[in-house]
Amino acid sequence: MGNLRQDLKSCVRLFLPSTVRPRRILSGPLRGSYIATSWQNYPRAVLGQAEKGLLEWFAANVRSGETWLDVGAYCGYTALALCRLVGSSGRVFAFEPVLETAGHLASTRSANRLEQLMIVPFALGNCDELMPVMVPSARGMAAAPVRPAMNGATEPILIIALDHIWDRLCGDRAPIHGVKIDVQGAEVDVLKGMANLLIRHRPKLVVEIHPGVDRSEFLEAVESVGYLPQGQPVDRQSEGGEVTYLDDRSYVFHAPVMA
Repeated sequence: MGNLRQDLKSCVRLFLPSTVRPRRILSGPLRGSYIATSWQNYPRAVLGQAEKGLLEWFAANVRSGETWLDVGAYCGYTALALCRLVGSSGRVFAFEPVLETAGHLASTRSANRLEQLMIVPFALGNCDELMPVMVPSARGMAAAPVRPAMNGATEPILIIALDHIWDRLCGDRAPIHGVKIDVQGAEVDVLKGMANLLIRHRPKLVVEIHPGVDRSEFLEAVESVGYLPQGQPVDRQSEGGEVTYLDDRSYVFHAPVMA
């Protein structure tokens, strides 16, 4: 049933307008703002129906003046929400490695006059030096190299560990207050590549887990950077009882309170 639903959605997308431009968000907490995308690529963003649980979690956990990282920012929907919450005194660093999509993200920034948004056209991973790789891609999104190509398309991107570039990005404001990760299967490498910063700053951490990611390896990576491996689903209605870490769902991970 899941595959049938996905195939139907893909067919419907083909008939939607494909021109990318700033479009007014029609409903939800971001209503009235602009997102640079097409109806074909991201209709739920234009409708204001995307990431409802995550945006509610942001509203309860993001504070004015904070620094947040949006790792896997796509065209800027979650970055836009973060910018609203940190305000003009805060900062949002949006990492989007697909250059064309980073350009759409820049259009989102311009259309909403988000001076607090910095766009970084790299992928985060676990390599000491900037490394070019070819990755699967679809609708302007890059996936982890280990995942099968989407529609057979590939995209050249640059990858580097955050631990090796943050001191050159942050200026004189090193602390990180929160990190959102949505990287289409590269979750483990991203966490390992920012291990020192996570241990040092202990930011709020929310990660979307994707198909093909080994849950044991992922939870070991979470624990290795100082966070409890018991994640809390952002969408509390998505599951009950013991957490089972479903595909394409976001989970919050907490660092133990220091004595």
